[in-house]
Amino acid sequence: GAYPKRRLTELQDKHDVIGIVRGDGLMLGMELVKDRATKEHAPAETAQVFERMKELGVLIGKGGMNGSVFRIKPPMCMTMADADFLADAMDQAMGEL
Repeated sequence: GAYPKRRLTELQDKHDVIGIVRGDGLMLGMELVKDRATKEHAPAETAQVFERMKELGVLIGKGGMNGSVFRIKPPMCMTMADADFLADAMDQAMGEL
């Protein structure tokens, strides 16, 4: 679980829309914000990335009070290559915002 979280956390340096990556093991959350200082939620951006991730072949959940949190719960058999695929797809989708 540490590797997927690390890969997703690394994306924070590249994409300002990522407010925080949190979680333990294989249950991770990634909250998207319009502004890290104010922590204003970014539901429209979350929806856009959510749809693009599906097109790229990655199914993740979406939730939170304002619909701006990705729920990432991969199967137990997730490999490092799978984690790389997830992070690379997320990077691509966020780069298209």
